[in-house]
Formats: sequence, structure tokens, C-alpha cells
Amino acid sequence: MNWIRKVSVFEAALIAVILGVHIYAALSDAFNFPNSWFIRDDAYYYFKVAQNITEGHGVTFDGINLTNGFHPLWMLVCIPVFALARFDLILPLRVLLLVMAVLDAATAVLIYRMTKRTLSQPAAMLAAAFWAFNSYIHYTVYEFGLETPLAAFFIILLLNELSKFEKEWRTGPVPGKRLASLAIIATLTMFSRLDLVFFAAIVGIWILFRGHPIRFLLPLDLVAIFVAMVSAFALRTGFPKYYDYMGAIIVSIILALVLKIAALYFLGAYQHPRSMSGGQILVGTALAALLSGVILFVVLLLLDALNIIPSFPRAALLIDLGLSFILLPAIRLAAIWFGHQSIHRKEREGHQETVRSSFALQMRDLKVNIGRWFSEGKVYFGILGGSLLAYMLFNKAVFGTSSPVSGQIKHWWGSMGTTVYESAPTKWKEFFGIGLNNEFDTLRPGSLTLQQISTHLRPLIPGSNMGDERYYFVLTLFCIFALIVTIIARKSTLRFVSNSALLPLISGGTIQTLYYTTTGYAGSKEWYWISQMILVVLLSVVLLELIIHRLHKYALVRAMITFAAVWICLFSGWRFASGMPQKMPYNRFPPDRPFMEVLPAIEEMTPPGSIIGMTGGGNVGYFIHDRTIVNMDGLINSYEYFQALQKGQAAIYLKQRGMDIVFANPALLSLPPYYGQFAPYLWSYGSYGGKDFLYLLDKPKY
Repeated sequence: MNWIRKVSVFEAALIAVILGVHIYAALSDAFNFPNSWFIRDDAYYYFKVAQNITEGHGVTFDGINLTNGFHPLWMLVCIPVFALARFDLILPLRVLLLVMAVLDAATAVLIYRMTKRTLSQPAAMLAAAFWAFNSYIHYTVYEFGLETPLAAFFIILLLNELSKFEKEWRTGPVPGKRLASLAIIATLTMFSRLDLVFFAAIVGIWILFRGHPIRFLLPLDLVAIFVAMVSAFALRTGFPKYYDYMGAIIVSIILALVLKIAALYFLGAYQHPRSMSGGQILVGTALAALLSGVILFVVLLLLDALNIIPSFPRAALLIDLGLSFILLPAIRLAAIWFGHQSIHRKEREGHQETVRSSFALQMRDLKVNIGRWFSEGKVYFGILGGSLLAYMLFNKAVFGTSSPVSGQIKHWWGSMGTTVYESAPTKWKEFFGIGLNNEFDTLRPGSLTLQQISTHLRPLIPGSNMGDERYYFVLTLFCIFALIVTIIARKSTLRFVSNSALLPLISGGTIQTLYYTTTGYAGSKEWYWISQMILVVLLSVVLLELIIHRLHKYALVRAMITFAAVWICLFSGWRFASGMPQKMPYNRFPPDRPFMEVLPAIEEMTPPGSIIGMTGGGNVGYFIHDRTIVNMDGLINSYEYFQALQKGQAAIYLKQRGMDIVFANPALLSLPPYYGQFAPYLWSYGSYGGKDFLYLLDKPKY
């Protein structure tokens, strides 16, 4: 019971409030769960698949088609929980709510401990309370029933371990077991949400290159190279034409990352920035960008001539070169300002004398470090990459495709321009993940606060249609203010960012955002941005600490700050708890009320044993009795169905597997991505709620 003694009074109170509120919610009326808490259809994809696994039907949503359209670790959590569905469909939802409550409490406590270790106790209290009690975070992360609670927990756990590791490696050698433990946590983080692979990989860079300038420069270079290339193509082609070159863009990004990083290293751009003058940095970085740009241009022309990649606009590579001339030196000039002033004058002069032989200097650097980098890289990336490879091979063997079919389908949607579902970004603000009030707003909940502030600027920027302009004006002012604060307190900024391992989170989160917004992915959702939510919370408290940290030396002011933090935490907790009785009431709904109004209609219009197609159908598939729901959009269907959908043969495929009824809007099925392929096989015989009941015929009508 030694761990109990380690729990502080604040942590105990935080845990008590979180668990108490969630226990109250878990025991409320059954009708609340599908209508007030687990309201997202996507969550029931997990629930139904987990239920089918426990009942021996295999990894399938409908009992017919095998599917891998989910993140694996959350499915493993759901499987034992939904073994209870054979007794009562609501019981596993009650249990899952409590599982998420435990993850919520654990995440909040870890945020508190990590932030207290690197910042001050008041800042740590505010960070933990904000995460636990903010209405947007709780709604998006803990009420949808998706993988986000697990992903948030492992992100914070990994950051917490990296914070501890920061002190460990500075005081002694790092044993292989420690590297393996970090790799295992990073692997679990990746499997909690597969798109966190970018964050997990950059964590590896952060660990391996400790004590070397490349540790700070490379993560930022990865972002800069990615941004330069996609921006170059978008500037050259415009939207939506940009997505027509997606194949060439992806190849260009991969080659640019390899070539530019190699050129930067061997031409000395990863030396300590303070060992060179500003002019030397500009010349060296520009030379690396030019050399890699020329090689990239030649390689892409060759691939184009061999018909390995589609034709692409050559001018985009010139734009990329120009952007690289700006972004890559800017990173190093910023590093001069924020970096440690630990390069002595004699050492700097020595570097200046050898700058002309940068290649020889870097070869010596490689010779000194390659042994440790290789041996530790085998441990970390062997575990991370080996686990990912094993997962992909398993998927290929069992499901016929190495990656989740849901992601492939959404990339397919993005290639169409306009579909009945969401489309890929067609505006610059969405392209960079700073959209407003849509799925491309990756700055929430921070953007919600800035949006509220922007409403007060209406006298300055009038007009009911100028809301976006007011918001982006406030966002710009805030960024300028934050930049000024970090520049003034640059030593503290560097210490906080380093000790909290925020740089891997910043770089990994940015690349993850760009992966969705710039690669033709349609149908992004607000819960994708879990690492960005964490980053907003942590950067906010870092900024607050930078503003007030000089005041901590005054005892009275320190006491006042602590009192204010305690009061804010108490108020936030009270407001969070007081809203739960209204959200999850007791004795308001009769026990026999249908969980969904559509269920009695479907059961009345279809005979028992029917196999019914729906374009979504997650919650209906979970709650319906004596019938089977087949997912027609393909997100939780098989890879074979996805192939049939692409070929225009989806109706034939589903009919061969016993589907006899469709419950959908025929107009929706006439548009992309369906393109009317079901229409010849459908015969309407009823309707409900804007959707038709349709027989799926054996042969086409025309």
C-alpha cells in the first residue's frame, strides 16, 4: 500500500471528484447511455465487434465480414467489457464508463505530477483540473466511447516518463532496460491510436540523440520539410487541383525528408548553432537545401520518365526550394536565441576554422556517436517498428490488407473532391489545421476561448459575417504575445520545453495534423486531435508559468497565487459535478422505453433474421434484436467489400452474403462515393424518418 502514501491531498481530492461524478453517471437511467453519453455511432463499431468476438463470431461487426477498421488497443479493452452484453446491453456501457473514469483520473494525476516536476504546484493544479473538468475535453475525450481516453493516458504516461528520463540520462548511463521500457510505452501509445506513430517515432529521436544539437533541430526540420513540400504544391496548383497530384506529393515528401536531412547533417547544419555565425548558418543551410533540392529534382524526373509516379508541376520544386531557404535557417537562428550559451569562445573559433570541411567534421561526429545511436536505436525502434510490422503482417494475413480499412476508405473519399461525407480541406486555414468550428480545428479547447474573446472585438471589426476575421485577429495577437513572452524568458522556456519533452509532442502533433489535412484524407473528426488537446493544455500552463514565475520569490504573492489556483480548481470541480444530474438523470425515463426511436420501426418493417444494410448503423447494430446490420459505407466492413465498392459491385457483393434489405436515403446512395451503384438493385416498400426501406434484389431492374 506504499503507493497510497504517495498520493497528495490534491490528487486524492481530484480522484474522488472524478470517480464520484462518474459513478453517479454510471448508475443513472439506462436510456441516458445511448442518448446522452455514448452518442457517437463510431463507438458502437467497437462495441459490436467486441461483443461478436466474445460470442465466437470473429473480428466482425455483422458476423459476416471480417474487419480491422479500429485501433487495436482500445478493442482489447472493450472485449472483456462487452462479454457482459450477453446479459444486458446497458451493463457493459456502465462498466466502460467507469473504465474511462479511471483513465480520466489517472491522466489528470499524471498531468499534475509531470507539471509539478517541471513547473510550479499552482500551475500543475490548474493543468490537472482543466484537463479533468473542462467541458469540451470531457465531452470529446471521455463521453464518445472511443479510444481517446486510452490515447490520452498513454501520451501523458510517455511524457511523464520522458520527464523523468531527462534527469536520469544527465546523471549516469542509461541501461537497456530503461530504453526498452520507454519503447514499450511508446508502442502502447501508438496502438492506442495508430496515427500517434509520428509522435512515438519522434520520441525515439528525442531519446537517441540526447546531448546532441540534432535532438532539438531534427524534429523541427521534419515539420519544416513536410510543410515546405505540401505548401509548394498547393501554391502551384491551388485547391482542389492539389489532390490530383497526391501520388507525386507523397513520394516527394518521403524523398525530401531523406535527402534534405542527409544533406543538412553532412554539411554541418546539425552542429551547435552557437558554434557558427549567423552568416555561416545561412550559407551552410542554404547549400544543403540547394544540393538536396537538385538531387530531388533529378530523382523525381527520372521516376516520372519511368512512369513510377504521375506527372507533376516542376515549378512546385522551385517553390519548395525557396520555402526551405526560409524555414530551415529560421530554425537554426531561433536555436541560437533559445539555446544554451555553453559554447566557449575557443571552441567556437575551432568550429569556425573547420566549417569549410563540414563533411569531415560530421564524419568524425558520426564515428564518435554511431555506436551508441545504432545500439540504442536497435532497442527502441526494434520494439516500436517490430511491433508495428507484426501488426501489419497480422492484418495482411487475416484481413487481406496491412492497415485499417477505415483509413483507406477515407483517403478514397478524399480523392473524389465532393462526397456525401466530409471532404478534404480546400482552404489554407483548414490545410494547416487551424479551421474554425469544423473538424479541422486542431486548437480546441484553446480556440473556443479565443473565439469567446473575439466577440468583444465587434465594435472594432463590425459585421455579423466577420466572426472568422475577429477570431483570426485575436489568434494572431495571442501568438505574438506568446512569442514575446517566450523570447523574454528564453532560458525558462528552454528548460520547460526540454524537461517536459514538449518538442516531440509539438512536432509529432503537427505532422499528424498534416498527415490528415494535406494527404487527401476526408472525414477527419474532432476526437482525432487528442495530442493537440494535451499540447494546448500544457503550453497554456507553460505560458502562464513564464508570466508569473518571477513572482514566486515573494512569499505573499506565492500564497495568493496558490490560493487563486485552489479556488479555480474548486469552482471547476463544482461546476463539472453540478451539471451531471441534468445530463444523466435518475428515474426520468421508463425502463421499457426504446433506446432509439428508430428501433421499433425497423423491427416492425423487417422480419426476424433479416440482414439489413445501413450507411452507418453502429448504434442500431448494437441495440437491435434478432436482426443483423451491415455497414455500407465500409468503415467497419471488410477489405473485400471496399474493393467491391470501388468497382461499383457493392450491391452484388452484399447480396451474395445474404443482405436482403437496405434502410437508407436513396438520394444519398446516388452520390459519391456510391455513384448510384445500388439503384438498379433497390425496390422501396416503406419509409421512416427520411429514409426508405428497400429490398435488395437478386438482379438489376434495368
